[in-house]
Amino acid sequence: MRSIISPSNNPFFNIAAEEFLFKNFADDVLFLYINTPSVVVGKHQNTMAEINPLYVFENKIPVIRRMSGGGAVYHDTGNLNFSFHKTVEDTAKVSFRDFNIPVVEYLNKLGIQAEVSNRNDIVVKGFKVSGHAQHVFRNRVMSHGTLLINSDLEKLSATLHKSLGAYESKAIQSVRSKVANLSGFLSEPLLAVNFIDDFSTYILQTIQGAEKYQLQDVDIEAIDELAVQKYSTWDWNFGHSPSYRFKKQLSFSPEKMLSCSLNVEKGRMVDVDFEGNTLTETSGNILKEGLKGKPHHPGFLTDFLEKEIVLPVSSDRFIELFF
Repeated sequence: MRSIISPSNNPFFNIAAEEFLFKNFADDVLFLYINTPSVVVGKHQNTMAEINPLYVFENKIPVIRRMSGGGAVYHDTGNLNFSFHKTVEDTAKVSFRDFNIPVVEYLNKLGIQAEVSNRNDIVVKGFKVSGHAQHVFRNRVMSHGTLLINSDLEKLSATLHKSLGAYESKAIQSVRSKVANLSGFLSEPLLAVNFIDDFSTYILQTIQGAEKYQLQDVDIEAIDELAVQKYSTWDWNFGHSPSYRFKKQLSFSPEKMLSCSLNVEKGRMVDVDFEGNTLTETSGNILKEGLKGKPHHPGFLTDFLEKEIVLPVSSDRFIELFF
């Protein structure tokens, strides 16, 4: 096994590195990385339904779609991400537990009574400290997860806060759980930057044949290109979402009510409709025509509303109707 610690905290680089290592290395791999604040959603999820879009875009938090399934997670520098890659004879016999056990055993060594739940999460005293997802291709398996060490849980909650609007689609939805930081179960402070080195050392000492590997310049160049060409793009991170319907109603005053209905395909609004007494027929038609075919995205809506139309209510409040 090659044990690799990422040289970067850039979430686009690290998510791209997982794909690069998975597809280009034949050896077993443990890839460890820490990201700056970001949201990572599962391959088959509706991105907008999993995040708090207005909060995410106001705070310039990157959103990246990964290659594996599962639910949305929040990353920051208090969170360690581990990614096991393994070649197996029969993928049908692969278990999440096979990859979670080394992590659990290390936590137990630290005095943290961790265990694997029936949902394949790692839990401590009923609190989720690690989520897990897998990707399988031919005889190659990637099993990766998060470890909350001293993450900003308030920001985590605000970032993944569910919309008050209704989404309808066949997308995989995240299951929310009570979460906690590992540092809360220790008497001494624990930092992710220290944990990553200690965990890597533990793997090198306990797994036969494990050795350190440092990404080479040619590796980094290929990962950077993949990060730019795929993982930094709107088409992959948002446009790859399954088709969905969205509906939300807002009261702008006791007399003014408005509901918005959207049909969205590949991240773009293909049908837009309004009901209520807030818009005139003219302004409603301008909005419907102007928004059709455009991204369901706070940034686009902000620019469009500032340039194209005068609204009877504040544009900030009106944008809330779409998310």
